[in-house]
Amino acid sequence: MINRYRLSSVLSALVCVILSSTGNSQTVRNTINPFHDAVACWHMDKLTDANGKNPLQIVGNVVIGTKLTGKELSDSIALGGDDTIANMNGGYLDASQGSDGDLNLNGNSLTVAIRLRSTDGAWGKPIFSKHGGHENLVYNLFSFPDKIGFELGTQDHQGMTQVSVEIAKIGPTSWHTIICRYDGTALEMFVDGVMMDAATAHGPLRTGNSEPALIGAERIGGNINSGWRGNIDYVALWNRALTSSEIAGLNGGPRRIAQLSHSYKEIRMLPTRPDLYHETYRPQFHFTARQWSVHKLNPARREEGWVNDPNGLIYLDGQYNFFAQRWNKCWIHAISNDLVHWTEIQPAFWEDNRFEGGTQSGGSVLDEKNSSGLGPDADHPPLIAFWSGNDNNSQCISYSLDRGVTWTKYEHNPVLLHPERDPKVFWYEPDHHWIMVLSGNGSYHFFTSDNLLQWTALPHSVPDSFECPDLFQLPLDGDHNKLKWVLIRGNGKYSIGEFDGKSFKEETQQLSSDSGPNFYATQSWGDVTGQPGRRVQIAWMAEGRYPDMPFNQQMTFPRDFKLVTTPAGPRLFRLPVPEISKLHLVPSITTNHDLSGSTVLPLNKGGDLYHLNLKLEMHAGASLKLHCFGLDVLLSPDQVELNGRKAIVATGVKELEVLVDRTSVEVFVNGGAESLSSCFLPTDATFNLINVSGGTHISELIVWPLKSSWPAHVK
Repeated sequence: MINRYRLSSVLSALVCVILSSTGNSQTVRNTINPFHDAVACWHMDKLTDANGKNPLQIVGNVVIGTKLTGKELSDSIALGGDDTIANMNGGYLDASQGSDGDLNLNGNSLTVAIRLRSTDGAWGKPIFSKHGGHENLVYNLFSFPDKIGFELGTQDHQGMTQVSVEIAKIGPTSWHTIICRYDGTALEMFVDGVMMDAATAHGPLRTGNSEPALIGAERIGGNINSGWRGNIDYVALWNRALTSSEIAGLNGGPRRIAQLSHSYKEIRMLPTRPDLYHETYRPQFHFTARQWSVHKLNPARREEGWVNDPNGLIYLDGQYNFFAQRWNKCWIHAISNDLVHWTEIQPAFWEDNRFEGGTQSGGSVLDEKNSSGLGPDADHPPLIAFWSGNDNNSQCISYSLDRGVTWTKYEHNPVLLHPERDPKVFWYEPDHHWIMVLSGNGSYHFFTSDNLLQWTALPHSVPDSFECPDLFQLPLDGDHNKLKWVLIRGNGKYSIGEFDGKSFKEETQQLSSDSGPNFYATQSWGDVTGQPGRRVQIAWMAEGRYPDMPFNQQMTFPRDFKLVTTPAGPRLFRLPVPEISKLHLVPSITTNHDLSGSTVLPLNKGGDLYHLNLKLEMHAGASLKLHCFGLDVLLSPDQVELNGRKAIVATGVKELEVLVDRTSVEVFVNGGAESLSSCFLPTDATFNLINVSGGTHISELIVWPLKSSWPAHVK
């Protein structure tokens, strides 16, 4: 007689191969059927498991051995089942303690797998448990009306550790394979191969539980709670943690899982409001975040509509990818072809409960040569994002095989344990290895790696450096044979020096890359195709206020870096990227104009968005005020002041470039030698240049009104 379990294994492998050949799935690399060493695997064809052990007793309305047909049959076989299911109609199956107490697991690992569906979408009842109360349970797969959860009990933890998934995300009536894996350090919940939740857990499994193992029920305090209705294809239990390859094999392969991941992690969007991106205080050409599933004013940290630190900026295939924090809830993701018009797509990846919650800041790289081994082939090099857990010690990665559309968290995270956060990673060509710069204890620390997965600490660090490091090369005076290294700190302070792959030697003091009150967590794009040496910076305009708006916080407008030789040594210059011209309307131009007394030069052309270029000569004792809808830029011959912050200009104020948005002003002095960035709330409708004292000669003043970078309507 053919063993049904062995037949199912063969048919599963055959269907996977057939699906792969037709492009609907990927061949599962691990061809070993994971059920071979399961403690118990009930395929619901009979009242014992696949090994003829661990008998079940039917209690109430349950029918086993129902035959599947058609697509349900082929799907079942391809995903680890066979041709039969159990119909749960309010009753349950009692496995007691199993044969010889087999279901009383011990050790430091466990996996529970079940393939099931609710026929009417009415969840809210137990599914598979060895319960007895939260202080006694070993494992418990349960459901509430709105979520499915799993609870684990370990000996060194009072109560239980829980992971869960919202039913609305995965579909209430679809077939699902739910796998819960514990490896001694983390509890993870997979739905159809997609990791939906994880939590830190430690220690051996709880022993001494004398409660029965029940399918479709739980027993607490001698009382049995049951009533779940639906179909079960199989239930399996292991005294080990399944590998990720085995989990993929039970779920149709990586390609199917990636497609489902995009669907399951997709936010269920509410209809957009007609004024999205055009609200009263919404900046019109500075990036701000949107809301997806809520319509809420004044979003706080971690809520939809909030944005802070830029992360992982990378240029790929003609597209700028911008990632940013939703205050360690997730990495926001937006894309642009021109640094001006942005489309926010759904978040890249979310907080990870294994590391005290949170997905903090970091960087990303394209692993073109697949040094990590995470890419399946040369045509799909992995994009790898580095981030820190909330424990300020776990440095982790997520990777994407489709250029950032879908993401997978690396199963062996963390790749590095070292305080504190914000890993910045780049390839160092002279030594042919990767470099990580990590912020920790008020210094920047360096690490090397050949494969992005194992890291070796270097003995050198950079003191007086905190958060969000950015280290890169720039050509001095545009000469690509004269490259210098620039290190920028989270607060925008930078220094110039040399980096030899092991240590950074500063050749300047720390200097300001922006003197304004709203500038933090700077990061940059590099390696822009066809533009060698281009480096584009963006920063968080921290602490802006936007009362009763559905967004919170904004980014600076992208700015190009240049490294320029000055009498004081090499200095970092920065100007708005020239792509701003895409927003230009018809300019007004003033030349050879003298200001004296209390002259007022009106600049308002009927809008509230402007790009201004001013070339001037300020006489001794002169002062000017550029009034921008309630915020003043104050000018003297050797100083620029914006919202209480000052930039000293030793060579004299000669040129001014200003960006005026609805709630922000950015000022660039003398070709970018100095800059100041500030948020504000408009208080009037006036935009003009006022001579306060002395005399000033304007050689040229160009004022471009700007159109919005946002489309009129957003779906």
